[in-house]
Amino acid sequence: MNLSGRESNAVDGVSRIARPGEKVPGVRELGVVNHLVARIGARVQGTETMGVFSTIGRARRLFKTWLVYSATMMPFGYLPRKETELVILRVAHLKGSEYEAAHHRKLGASVGLTDGQIEAMSGDSHGQTRRWGVILDAVDQIVADGEVDEQTWSALASYLSDRELVALVMLVTNYAGLATALSVLGTPVDKARGR
Repeated sequence: MNLSGRESNAVDGVSRIARPGEKVPGVRELGVVNHLVARIGARVQGTETMGVFSTIGRARRLFKTWLVYSATMMPFGYLPRKETELVILRVAHLKGSEYEAAHHRKLGASVGLTDGQIEAMSGDSHGQTRRWGVILDAVDQIVADGEVDEQTWSALASYLSDRELVALVMLVTNYAGLATALSVLGTPVDKARGR
């Protein structure tokens, strides 16, 4: 243990400090409310932990407001749930977030996405056409370039209202940011309960 009280070990001659997501926190680290939310989330998901909650929950005030903000996009967003899950799965693939991908494969199946639709989100091309195809083209561009070209935007606007356009961009950027945060903070994929 180092002077800051954090676990460390050497990796390639460099002292390595454990990241917040790599450690399972207790009530002391999360506080009573956040610890309870993380435990309930894990139970609902059928997992031993709920890493996203346990990681972000360490920043107590931030967690509560983030939870409300995130819930306004999923599951209570303006886009239909199937589209929302396709978007999140595509973002997870593009950002290389196994945590988001594992979590949202289950959620996508629970809202009626087929195995083929879920797996298509992990390909070089999403394979969708019409409304879903245009939405996913926009997702690809936002994650890669931080922008949507005029041709895609025009097609997108023919399918979505202004409110839905805002909701889509906020959904993509929220989950892209979350994927980055979970990666940097070292949050592993949740293990199924009993394994």
